[in-house]
Amino acid sequence: MFNWFKKKDKKDAASQNGPDFSTVDSNEKAINLYEKGELAKLHLMPLEFGGEDGPGNTLYTPAFAQQFKQRFDAMIEELLHDGKNLNYVAKPAYKGKSFIPSQLTIEVTGDADFTEVINIW
Repeated sequence: MFNWFKKKDKKDAASQNGPDFSTVDSNEKAINLYEKGELAKLHLMPLEFGGEDGPGNTLYTPAFAQQFKQRFDAMIEELLHDGKNLNYVAKPAYKGKSFIPSQLTIEVTGDADFTEVINIW
């Protein structure tokens, strides 16, 4: 009736609590999920700001994190076009041995100061 004593399925718990990327413990596994369309490519330093499309500037995240970052980066790009002098740093945080960041903090300083935190998992 109330299912109080029913054992919770781990799969059900994961869907209620969001994604769990703890088993993605190598770059090869992250790339494999990207190639399957399960993750999106995210650049720490946007290509528009001079970032390179290489391993040192590339993360793999769920699409929503990439989209949030792209929106934030577009806002910063507008400020740059308006002549603002800005510094930009993106810092990923990880859980355990996962290669998928659990959080991404973007700090912008200079003529304007912003901090954006994207919680991923």
